[in-house]
Amino acid sequence: MKEQAWFEMADIRRRRVASSVWIPLRRMEHLKKQGNYSSVGSLDEFDGVGSIAVLPEHRQFVEERLGWSDIGIGRDPSPYASKKYPYKPADVVWHNDGQQIGVAFVFVQRLNYLHANEWIVNPDLVMALGLLKEGESWVCASEGYVEVMRQRRNADGDVIAIEIKSEFLRDYLCARGLALRVTQYHQRMEIVEAVDHLAWAKDGLKGEEPSDRFVANAWPIGADGGPPDASLAVFKVWRTDVDHEQDAQVFEKENDENTGYESSSFVCRGQVGYRVEGELWREEWIEPALTSPRVRGDDPEIDLQYLVDAGGTRMRASALDGEDVGRWLCFRPQVIAALLNFRGSALGWYTENTGSVRCSPDDEAHFGIDESGLINVYAPDVARLPLWQQQVWYGFNTVPTGPTCRELVGAQMATDPADTKAPEDRLRESLKQLDDAMSKAHGKKLFRDHPDMADMLNRMHRFRGLDDRAGVLSLAKDIARATADAIDGALLRTLVPADTKSNLGSLKLLETYLAQKTNAAQARKIVGPLVGVYGLRLADAHPASSSIADDFALANVDIDVEPVTQAKQLLASAANALQAVLAVIA
Repeated sequence: MKEQAWFEMADIRRRRVASSVWIPLRRMEHLKKQGNYSSVGSLDEFDGVGSIAVLPEHRQFVEERLGWSDIGIGRDPSPYASKKYPYKPADVVWHNDGQQIGVAFVFVQRLNYLHANEWIVNPDLVMALGLLKEGESWVCASEGYVEVMRQRRNADGDVIAIEIKSEFLRDYLCARGLALRVTQYHQRMEIVEAVDHLAWAKDGLKGEEPSDRFVANAWPIGADGGPPDASLAVFKVWRTDVDHEQDAQVFEKENDENTGYESSSFVCRGQVGYRVEGELWREEWIEPALTSPRVRGDDPEIDLQYLVDAGGTRMRASALDGEDVGRWLCFRPQVIAALLNFRGSALGWYTENTGSVRCSPDDEAHFGIDESGLINVYAPDVARLPLWQQQVWYGFNTVPTGPTCRELVGAQMATDPADTKAPEDRLRESLKQLDDAMSKAHGKKLFRDHPDMADMLNRMHRFRGLDDRAGVLSLAKDIARATADAIDGALLRTLVPADTKSNLGSLKLLETYLAQKTNAAQARKIVGPLVGVYGLRLADAHPASSSIADDFALANVDIDVEPVTQAKQLLASAANALQAVLAVIA
């Protein structure tokens, strides 16, 4: 049995929809439900929300005249047409006289009993915010595929709520010049044997504030859920002129001559218990944002201030965007990993120490890596990014510790791009070139196809070293999967002497194959770095291995430098080894 406080709903009355992260556009949800509404122990907690977006000139009318019965879930926006009024589209909200007062964001399509009711989101809302429907969610592809809107279903699979993130909704409302009127009804009910625990059981409880009304009551009920000792009357009416033998009988209009009737009444004796109920009706405004950077392209309200020099001077993003001088901002390298955590992100390379990073399909930043390992980006390139991306960069902004990346300045200011190549790109290209060379020489690729190869190659970059030693070992594991694990041992077996031991691994087979074209010592030297990478791959599972230093040395990686540099050396060593193999084959 629920305590008095449960029915008084202090928790629900304290919360406001307008302050929520997720704003319900429509909701009809039974939070708790048990029993049959007439037996002791039956319980139900229901929450319903309806909404319309209101035009400014009708705001006062809506606030003073319309409530739950007009805006709640009992009214479903739908198209309407008649000779008296013009056609009303589904998203247009009328009140009585055909005058538009607002816009509906969720429609309910009712077909027949064979089909569940469909809740349909206003397409204009979806398109204006650039949303993509995925399962039960709508995501914003231009903001790292963040979830913006969602629908929830009950255990039977019926939609019970469609909710949208407040910041996106308010942006849209601002662009359209609307405010959202939300009406809520919350009910808590229980059937109990006695009401001694309720201080207001006899007279009820009422509370009323502007746009907020609460009542709680308790009353006795009988076996059918109605009042105890209630009198019921039953009436039966029938036709007296029915002739079952007559073909296609036509019945005249009913009158006293061709109808008969009888009636009876009885009393439902006894009391089962009490129905206790608390009810809350509330109306709220969801105000539009002051600006609409997403839909209307307004300048953002926040103007971040970036560190721009070694002395700690800060400048606003708006000033950096319009500044006449050229300057670069510095960021800790962890910013790359943070950006790559967003779905839709990508990392590319131009030269050994310059590349591009993006965390949505259309926003890209050209960066360089200076000698101290910091990420350098031309200031306007950061200042012009969407605010949500700037906030990621801003979190890693730092003062410079030395000259800006030479390759970046050369490309952006001297129009003299460096003639270097990133080891990430060299490794990727070497794998393909080796496959092409083996196909040409022996009719079959050296590496077997791997379903995860594209994703694996995208993960193979120097910033894996940001996770310290564990990141370097994890990178080694992926390089080994793309090289040693992917080598077609069956192909190499056909290309080495027949007396070659049958238990040789893929790298040893490759060494034996190369030895036929050079010599044993040279073949061992060529394959050595790949063997070292494979040893580090095993160390990823057993990092305490005493041979890890030997594996680093074999892979030509300096164990004393920073992990990011180790990761770069690891990629370069593997790429160099593959190029050496290619030189022998070609």
